[in-house]
Amino acid sequence: MAKHPDYPGASSRVVNGKEYWRFRANRHARQIALPGQPGDEAFEACYRRAVEGCTGKSEIIDMPGRVLPRSFGHAARRLESTMEWADFDPATQAKNSNLIERFLNMPVDPEHVVTWRDVPVEYMDADRLRTIIEGIFKTNRTVAKHMLVAVKKLLWVAIEVEKWIKPQDDPSLSIRVRIPKSTKNPAWPIAIREKYEERHPIGTPARTCYALGFWLGNRRGDIADLEWDDLVTEEIELFDGSLALIEAFAFRQKKNRNRHGGREMFIPVVDKLAAALDPLDRSKGGTVLKNGYGNPFSEKSLTGMMQHWTRQADIPDGYTLHGLRRTFGTYLAECNIQARAIMEAMGHSSMTVTDNYVREANKKRIAVDIAIAINQREEKRDQMKRRATLRVVR
Repeated sequence: MAKHPDYPGASSRVVNGKEYWRFRANRHARQIALPGQPGDEAFEACYRRAVEGCTGKSEIIDMPGRVLPRSFGHAARRLESTMEWADFDPATQAKNSNLIERFLNMPVDPEHVVTWRDVPVEYMDADRLRTIIEGIFKTNRTVAKHMLVAVKKLLWVAIEVEKWIKPQDDPSLSIRVRIPKSTKNPAWPIAIREKYEERHPIGTPARTCYALGFWLGNRRGDIADLEWDDLVTEEIELFDGSLALIEAFAFRQKKNRNRHGGREMFIPVVDKLAAALDPLDRSKGGTVLKNGYGNPFSEKSLTGMMQHWTRQADIPDGYTLHGLRRTFGTYLAECNIQARAIMEAMGHSSMTVTDNYVREANKKRIAVDIAIAINQREEKRDQMKRRATLRVVR
């Protein structure tokens, strides 16, 4: 018995020198004879009907939009009804929906009409999934990684939620997509920061946005939404037992608000941020960051505005608002702040990103220590040579 790589569920056998094809959904289903050979019009039509369950034996799932039982399309519909999906924020849902829809519309074979939407999940194997991911990997590694994650969500439905396949039959187990560390949104060097500050004086929207991004380490959405009502004054007992009156921004991050309400943040206002906020009009309340007309910026507009402001300062493209958040993390690591404290200050949900900041800062410290050791060693050698020369002269 031979299987055809482009027709999941189809297999052939040779009788008296002639090849016959059949379709079988699973080992418990009955066989359906397929006329002709793969590629023939009659074969294609019959195979399509068999896959779609139009044999009189298949059940039609009563869900918005017709889907085939136990298919990837069925898994996608089921995924959207799970509590795990509801926990994702809208941006994450949208990203995954787009990737899943792209996968569902992929043909099983470019020359045939069957797409993965109508294929039962159990027909996916590691070789087929690897071919899909490698095809994307050739043009965009990041998209390939995200696509694998999206498909894994459908497989999770099939394994954990609906029990269509067993965990050991997960075709994604052996597939890993590793991407190089991103060079996008780099931290702003001191020279770049000074150039920006020189061009945009305190009191301008450009400088306010920069100050909030750097000295609070906020994400774009939090910067846009931050309000004067979020600025509080509290008496805090410090670790040494003394009391301090602290002005700070207290708010909930936008990220993961659907999942757990967003991380609660308390970020003291440092002196340089206070200086940047001092000339701003607080009497009308509302958002801290406003445009020239006194209106708040939308979250999406800040990306383009920061590019505009950096170009005004003759700064090369690539230094972004999110880059200022990384600058804050790098700055804290260079101040020798403990990793756990950096994680809390930036609102990270894990130590993964925080450890990167600490690791980079330590690499620089180690490099400087090595340079100092080399200079000290060479200075000692030079001193020994000078002493030897003096002894010879005497």
